[in-house]
This record gives sequence, structure tokens and C-alpha cells, in this order.
Amino acid sequence: MTLVGRAALVTGGSSGIGAAIAEELARNGASVTLSYFRNETGARAVAERIERLGQAALAVRADVRFKSEVVTLFRRHFDRFKSLDILVNNAGDMGKRVPTNETPEELWHDVINLNLSSVFFCCQEALSPMIGQSRGRIINISSVGARTGGGPGAIPYHAAKAGVIALTRGLAKEVARHRITVNAIAPGIIETSFHERHTDPTQRAEWIRSLIPLQRSGQPEEVAKLVAFIASEDAEYITGATMDINGGMAMY
Repeated sequence: MTLVGRAALVTGGSSGIGAAIAEELARNGASVTLSYFRNETGARAVAERIERLGQAALAVRADVRFKSEVVTLFRRHFDRFKSLDILVNNAGDMGKRVPTNETPEELWHDVINLNLSSVFFCCQEALSPMIGQSRGRIINISSVGARTGGGPGAIPYHAAKAGVIALTRGLAKEVARHRITVNAIAPGIIETSFHERHTDPTQRAEWIRSLIPLQRSGQPEEVAKLVAFIASEDAEYITGATMDINGGMAMY
């Protein structure tokens, strides 16, 4: 499996799963643009680690909730790397847990825009160049909560992540004739700052003990290795799929 000569763009690449994905793609030979919003220090550190692997890296600040900033992000990528072979839509966050009847309208729109609209905007920008070269890989990061409904107080997040799966399937059908594959990955409990912020440690320990057959949480690097496989030529006959990586927490 090799990605030598490929150019990738990873949104939300400054930490956690996104950082692991960016580094794993580089480890397999790809040049990588990674976007960040607040964590410039983390993004610069990821870019430096990629460069130490011998690959080119570009860190770009972008609020991917907004189409105009997505357009600028892609322009910066193409100015540097000239082509785009792999798009990983990873940027996302829950915001905060709020009961549905108390969820403010602003929170709903922010969470939907970050987790779903951003995916749509980035796919829009990627499609013309990928169609032009008759090749491309689009990989969208969803969540186990899109399958199960998730934990309490996070309806906007899980609705958005379910939308990502529907978007993935629809787009996969639309662009298959151009040799572009579109797939989703639905992680379960992965050891990142996301769960440190949004899941009580006692609750997380109980979930691991009672709901995960493998009896452990996952690591970002495990998600990243799956992304690298899907991005490679070895996965060229896989499209429209949602791949679960959750230790058996939810089986379909």
C-alpha cells in the first residue's frame, strides 16, 4: 500500500484523529494540507512531524463552517500542491451536551454547520479537480452515534453525523463514473480530547466495560490506518460504504 505522489487535504488536523490521519497519510507517501481553527500550535507541530517524515506539509487556518473559508483553504492547497487526490473531512465537534428541549437555535446551527455543512462545502471544492483527473478519494468521518443515536444531550451532533453517512452514499453514486470513491468511517470511543471534554470519565469507563466487547477504547492511529487503506489503490472497489471502528460497540 502506497500513497507516494498523492496530495491530501485533512480538515481538523491539529489534534486527535485528524492529526493521526494526516501523519499516517504522510507516512505512506502523501503530501498533506491540514486545516485547523483554534489550535495553531498543534497544527504547526503536526506539520513539523510530517516534514520530519520527509513529506511536504501545509497548515492552514479555516473555519470550515463557512463556504468562503473553505474556498480559501482549497486555494491555498492548490497553490502549494497543484492537485488533490485525497480529501478527509474530519473537522467536527459536539459543542456541548444540552437536553433537546433546552437546545438554543444557535447551537443547533453551529453544530450542523461544523459537522455536516463543512463536509458538503469541502466535497464541492474537491469534485471539479478530481473529476478532471478521473481519480479521487473522499473519506468522511462520521460517528457511532450516527448509528445508535449516541448519548444524551447531543442530538444536533448525532443528527449531523447521520447526515454525513447519507451524504456519503448519495455522492458515491453520483461520482462513481469518474473513478472517485466516497466512503465514511464511524469511530466509537477513541482516546482523544473529544471524549475528555464531552464524556464523564466514570461514564466512559462504564461504556467500555458494558458496551464494548473488546473491553477497551480505540486509538487515533487505528482510525488513521483505516483511512490510509481506503485512500490507497488497494481499496479502489470500495465506495458508498460506512466502516465501523468501535471495538464491537455497535454491529451492523
